Amino acid sequence: MKDMLIDMMVAMMPFMKPFMWFGVAAAVIGLIFVITKFLFKGNTNKGIAWSGKIVFTASIFFLLAQITGQLLSMPPTINFGDSTKFEFILVSFWQIGLAFFIAALIIKFVGKPNKKLAP
Repeated sequence: MKDMLIDMMVAMMPFMKPFMWFGVAAAVIGLIFVITKFLFKGNTNKGIAWSGKIVFTASIFFLLAQITGQLLSMPPTINFGDSTKFEFILVSFWQIGLAFFIAALIIKFVGKPNKKLAP
C-alpha cells in the first residue's frame, strides 16, 4: 500500500507546480476583485467568494499533501531553481499551503460584503 501511494505521489509531482500557479492566479484575481470593490464600489462579491474558495481549497490540498508526504517519509517540495544548472530552490508544500491560507483569509475578511444597518 505504501509503495502504491509513493508511486502516485511521484506521478503527480510534475503537475504540482502548474497547480500552484493556478492558485496564485486565483489569489491575484481575488485581490484584484477586492481592490476593485473598494476603489470603484463595484459589486464583486461573487468573484471574491469564488476566488477565496479556490485559494482556500488549494491551501488545504497543499497542507494535506505535506502531511501525507511526511507520513510516507517523502516530504514534498517544489523546485523553483533551474535543475539543468543544478540550482535547487526547494519550497515545502506546507509553506505554499500556508501562503495560500493567509491569502484566502485576506480575500475573505477584507472583501466581505458590507452590512448595511436598517434605518
